[in-house]
Amino acid sequence: MNDIENSLTQIDHFQFVHEHLFSSGQPSEAELKHIKEYGVTTVINLALSDAPNHLPQEDHLCLDLGLNYIQIPISLDTPSDAQCLLVLDMIDHLVQEQMVWVHCTDNFSASCLMYLYRQFYMNIDMPTAQEYLHQIWEPNATWTGLIHAVTVQLQGRKSTQELQYSMIHPDHFA
Repeated sequence: MNDIENSLTQIDHFQFVHEHLFSSGQPSEAELKHIKEYGVTTVINLALSDAPNHLPQEDHLCLDLGLNYIQIPISLDTPSDAQCLLVLDMIDHLVQEQMVWVHCTDNFSASCLMYLYRQFYMNIDMPTAQEYLHQIWEPNATWTGLIHAVTVQLQGRKSTQELQYSMIHPDHFA
């Protein structure tokens, strides 16, 4: 592990998802520089701007570093499944050609999204995805409910895609 990789792993609640996707709690200004040096091109911030350890003017810092910056605040108390699906689909699109860093205050909401991402976009089994999630936190009732609601929607998408594929390729289920 080189010096930059070592410094990235020191960011609060850091997780490697895959070679183009990482998550963590709130990075500092110095850590954002390391994130850029590592080759990340886009930072997605899920935290509210009044979060306890919010980095003032993170948008400006990222822009000055040449990082794309996207903020989609997701409330810890009242998360929206529509927002979560938007973020998951956006991540899936971006990682095709970019390196993406997703963060929130403590990597709680981001780790829940990474749990869903691992299952439905990377096809990782549930126990393994849960293991990664539980390294960060045990979701409360609100987030457990959100995970279930989004799971149902993602399972519905997957079933629809499989049905469409089977209609095009009739031997698929044979």
